[in-house]
Amino acid sequence: MNKTAGFTLVELMVVVSIIGIMAVLAFPSFSQQIMQDRVVTTANQLNSVYKYARSEAVKRDKDVTLAVSGTKWQVRAPVDGVETVLKEFVIQHQGVTVSLVNRTVLSTGEISAASTILVEDTSTDTVDYYLCILKSGQNWLIEKSVGCA
Repeated sequence: MNKTAGFTLVELMVVVSIIGIMAVLAFPSFSQQIMQDRVVTTANQLNSVYKYARSEAVKRDKDVTLAVSGTKWQVRAPVDGVETVLKEFVIQHQGVTVSLVNRTVLSTGEISAASTILVEDTSTDTVDYYLCILKSGQNWLIEKSVGCA
């Protein structure tokens, strides 16, 4: 008698069906995680640009401006007497909004006014964040539900 090892078509279809069901159940969680990652990434990029502006102000021993230009936040400083954009924060993901404000980072590392900048998206299933900046220049990211206090 000649026996062939392998799977039947019915066995393969059962396995493919189980994999399909698991994928359908996992998709909503996966898409929510992607939306949350977009908010977190935007908040971290915003924080990075602020820290860059502060370090440039101290390094150059000159005031640096954080200027809102449309949906961008530009780090501007005088270079050879000309106002130059050193770096820009641009929102990379559609649906994410940031409440940008104009500020000046002084050469001491302090900022012209304390700021609370909200990074959020349109989904109620994600966690939104604040970039909290004290007048002393110190900053941190925190969940919106906690607040800067």
